[in-house]
Amino acid sequence: MSDFKSELGFQDCWDSEVNRKLNKPAGGAVESRSRKRMAGAEDADRATAQAQTISAADKARLARVVKGVPEVMVKVSKPAKNDKSGNPIKVSRASEAVRASEHLAYISRNGKIEVENDRGEAFNGRQQVGAIFREWMEKHDEDRREGSATDRTRITTSIMFSMPGTSNAEAVKDAVRALARQEFQGRHDYAMALHTDTHHPHVHLTLRTVGEDGQKLNLRKADLQRLRDTFAENLRTRGIEAESTPRHARGVARRGEVTPVYKIRQRGGKPLADARKMRQVRRDLEDNGGRLPQKAWDDALIARRNRVMATYDQAATILAGSADPKDRDLARETKRFAARLTETTTQRAEIARSLVGQGATRSGSRGRENAVDRPERQQDLSKGNPGRGGRQR
Repeated sequence: MSDFKSELGFQDCWDSEVNRKLNKPAGGAVESRSRKRMAGAEDADRATAQAQTISAADKARLARVVKGVPEVMVKVSKPAKNDKSGNPIKVSRASEAVRASEHLAYISRNGKIEVENDRGEAFNGRQQVGAIFREWMEKHDEDRREGSATDRTRITTSIMFSMPGTSNAEAVKDAVRALARQEFQGRHDYAMALHTDTHHPHVHLTLRTVGEDGQKLNLRKADLQRLRDTFAENLRTRGIEAESTPRHARGVARRGEVTPVYKIRQRGGKPLADARKMRQVRRDLEDNGGRLPQKAWDDALIARRNRVMATYDQAATILAGSADPKDRDLARETKRFAARLTETTTQRAEIARSLVGQGATRSGSRGRENAVDRPERQQDLSKGNPGRGGRQR
């Protein structure tokens, strides 16, 4: 018998590329599985675990994940589509010049905060920060003449890097500085500024969209995950515990709110998006006899949650068989962590439940009872009961 052991991969938990392709589970596959077959699957999992090992890097990351170390936040700011009066903004060189100027004024707090560029030069005061804007506009006009940019090309791309308020602010800035040099220096002009006047220390990194080679910066989902991974790694080398796992790996079923909606709530307002979602759910209930229809993403959410839990369970099994007591301790922590990854209730389901509670549908009492049947069923099954949303191996 070979002593070779393959390494357990955490693609379903940590690899964003793999997680973009979700396999829809076959209907009824879980319900038809007998207890005997379930036991057989568990035996097969144990046999597989005996033939696998976990790399030191994955052990370290798993330990951070189950411990719940702070997660880094990296967000690309999207330019506003409407002005303060609600009128659509027509993108042009003039409108982009105003936007770029206002953004540099914002990140420098009108010259009160130091701004650092890609050459390591420090700019203080409104006039000095204005010099960055003038240099970038000259380059932008040159790009327009050479055909690398048009009147509709965004002059800048803005990225924000943030950590919880207890983090060392200067270390956060240093981590972003290292990231910017690694990822963008020599290719895109950039400026950065540290903000410490909010609940979380964060760094604004503003890049000129058109690079030195004439190529436009186009950050995609995989690029953002790379930036998160690099940011977290840079923080750890500076003594700050940080992780960059996708939210589903931590049992977070819902996406965070977009910045405009978040800010409206902070001001005590009611976002228009809430009313739109409410109307859509009400229509779904009324069009389906008071029952919330199952969507493809509901199945995908449950399938992904099942794969994540199965991967953590398998890791726990591998670690539990180790001779190292630290590995066995990590196995127990991983088991406890995986047991909490049960939430699959969507915002749609919560809205439906609230509408039913208010008697807001016109489908009668029978319809109102059925309206939450599926959401409740999902929630119950996520706790490990057999059924469509139940845990799969």
